[in-house]
Amino acid sequence: MTALTPDCDPDLSNCGSPTSPPGGGVRSTVVLLALVTVAALAVTGEEVPGAVAFLAGGVGALAALVLARRAVRLTGRAGAALAAHRPRAGAVHRSRPVG
Repeated sequence: MTALTPDCDPDLSNCGSPTSPPGGGVRSTVVLLALVTVAALAVTGEEVPGAVAFLAGGVGALAALVLARRAVRLTGRAGAALAAHRPRAGAVHRSRPVG
């Protein structure tokens, strides 16, 4: 543990707070949605100069990519959770090895 990595294990295998999972929360998702909305309004508005609209479009595109990645990750987690609770057809569970 150093001053640069205060929450990390010495081998850097586990960094961050154990109570907060990796990924964004609700607040950061709302901020990203606001960025996408403001960027879309800036790009489609007529009163914004071209350079500002170009930068706003880039910020909006990056925010939209992050939101899409979160949606894919959330869908994957939901699918994995459903698959983990559903028994597989034809699966045989044995209490001891066959020998």
